[in-house]
This record gives sequence, structure tokens and C-alpha cells, in this order.
Amino acid sequence: MTTKIATLGPAGTFSELAARDFSKRFESSDVLFYPTLRRTIDALDQGAEIAVVPIENIVEGIVAPVVDRFVRRPLQIIAEVAIPVRFSVVMNHPEPQRLFAQFVAQGQCSEWLAGHASDVVTTASNTEALALLLASNEPAAALIPEHLLTNENAGSQHYAKVVHDVTDVAHNVTRFVALQAAQPLALPNHATAYKSAVVIVDDADHPGLLLEHLQAFAVHQVNLLSLVSRPTGQKFGQYHFFIEFEGHLQHSQVQAALSAIKLRNCVIELGSYAYSSSNSSCN
Repeated sequence: MTTKIATLGPAGTFSELAARDFSKRFESSDVLFYPTLRRTIDALDQGAEIAVVPIENIVEGIVAPVVDRFVRRPLQIIAEVAIPVRFSVVMNHPEPQRLFAQFVAQGQCSEWLAGHASDVVTTASNTEALALLLASNEPAAALIPEHLLTNENAGSQHYAKVVHDVTDVAHNVTRFVALQAAQPLALPNHATAYKSAVVIVDDADHPGLLLEHLQAFAVHQVNLLSLVSRPTGQKFGQYHFFIEFEGHLQHSQVQAALSAIKLRNCVIELGSYAYSSSNSSCN
């Protein structure tokens, strides 16, 4: 049986790299592209078994639309994949008059762009930036992911100039998660190092609420890996908390910490999953 994996399109994105990396876990898989993160996640209701979406970038931080969806529908994180983010600039002329660049890519390569590009045309995707360059009859350039240079179409081009690795942070990485519809959690493998994720829903706000949550984890010696507040969308001052921590949801110390928090607030358990492999084929 072919496993359908939804991810953010179009083809050629870092999301596709993450989805292809995750797809190696299946004998047969098909990667399906969607135009927005919301539609990528909603594809789980339309025949896709898995959705692979970005959740955090080492420079830009958390991907808010993904975290916000955790509150609105039952989802389960089953894996994470870390993808290095590297950009290059390709030119059809040594002195381009304009540069095509996707809006997120601009933020991750702002230092190079500030010193080398005066006329930047914002595109919806990295592959659109490359397509506009290839179709341009004027001196132009495009900011594209490094891996597109090995793409059959992009790599076969004879560029006038290529500037490699123009990313602001040399070790830039985006972390992706594989999601599925919520289902019973698998038992932990004692040989695996796990992390888990929850959302604490703001349904009983009171002074000292966040401190109580932190103390519950501290008392039971659960190490937090990330804590992000997200507005509930109801009124100012109300927030949900997305938290990742070391350990499996079925480990005794984790259950004890969450039981203490559940006395005061609703907790959405999002799953337990192994740390990203440091020897990923995409590194």
C-alpha cells in the first residue's frame, strides 16, 4: 500500500526535502503538494496519512500557523526531521538589474541582500524565483535553495555567475514534524531518546499559572526543550503554551508532571517522537 504524504509545495522546497527524507520509512510512498500549511494539515482529512510541515527554524523561531492548528484539531506528532537551510544566488548576467527571492528566504539572507541587491522582487516560493529568472530576458538573479542547483532543470543551466551559501547563519536549520490524525500512543522503546510535546490550553487563567507549570516539570525532573506562548485569539492577555520536553508521555515522571498541570488546565498531548537523526541524508 502506498503511503500518501502531504507537504507544502511546490516541488523543490525544503518541505519536499523533509517529506522525501521521512518517506524512506515506507516501502512505497507518494508526496502530495499543497499551497498553504493549513491545507497541508487539512489533507489528513482528505486521504493523506501523513503531513510533513515545518515547526521551527533556528533563526526565525517557531512556525506559528502549525502550532496554532494543534489547538483546533486532534493531531499527533510521530517524527521530526532536521533539514539544513542553505541558499545560493544564481545570475543570468554578471550585473543583474533585479533579484527574485521568496519572502522567507529574504529574511534568512538579509545581510547578503543588503550589500548586493537593490531591486528585490518578492515571490511566493523559491521555485517561482528560479522560474522567473529562467524566463527573464533581462539581467536578473534569483535567490534559491542550494539543493536546487542539483535539480535536473536548474542544474543544467549555464549561469553567468553563482554565489554559494549566502545564508546569514551558516548552521541554519529548519525542523520539520510528521503529523497524523490522533490515535493511541505506541509504547516507548527503551533504546530510543524521546522528546514529547503538549499544548496547555488557557482555560483557567490565574496569577502564577505559568510558574505552576514550570514548577511541575522541575519537581518531577522533566527537562524542557522549548516553551512558546500563542494568543488564544479571544482577547488580549490570554495565551496557550506549546511545550516540548525530554522523555516519553508514558514515562512515570512525565505523567506525574502532566497530572499536576491537568488539575488546573486542559492539556493536549501531541505525541512522543525520537530526536532528529544527526546523520540524516539531507545533512
